Amino acid sequence: VGVLSADTSLHMPDFRAAERTYQLLAQVSGRAGRAELPGEVFVQTYSPDHFAVRAAASDEGFEAFAAQELADRREGAYPPYTHLVCLTFRGESEERVRFAAERCAREVSAAAGSSALQISEVCPAPLARAKGLYRYQLLLRAPTTRAVTRPLRGVLAKLPLPAGVSIAVDVDALSIV
Repeated sequence: VGVLSADTSLHMPDFRAAERTYQLLAQVSGRAGRAELPGEVFVQTYSPDHFAVRAAASDEGFEAFAAQELADRREGAYPPYTHLVCLTFRGESEERVRFAAERCAREVSAAAGSSALQISEVCPAPLARAKGLYRYQLLLRAPTTRAVTRPLRGVLAKLPLPAGVSIAVDVDALSIV
């Protein structure tokens, strides 16, 4: 079995990129050698020292991967150590979309006050333009869902969006792509 460009999923701008890469490599290697003949797995990667690739190739496997991945997520304040809300703003006018996202970020920050809510900078989504619409994202992280949703609900209830701009709210987002 061969895996070409194993780095493709590894370098996606998503907090679960390493997990998805490990899953792919572990699944592929599990399928090799199921018949009468033993199997071999060849992995093409520019990141052979990345912990997800090394764990998939080693006998330590999942335990080694999970220990490193959980440590990284704790340090970066990502699930399962925090709750993540991904706000995606869409529209035909990039200026209006960015304006709406930045205004929402300011309003949520003001509404949250000094709570434990972490607010990312507004940035283009990993897929910045899809189906003719520009996309910007804002990530909110906090130790509890309530700490995120309470200020967000108040802001969204009164936030006027520019014409042609819509917002999608993904609570406990599994992906930010």
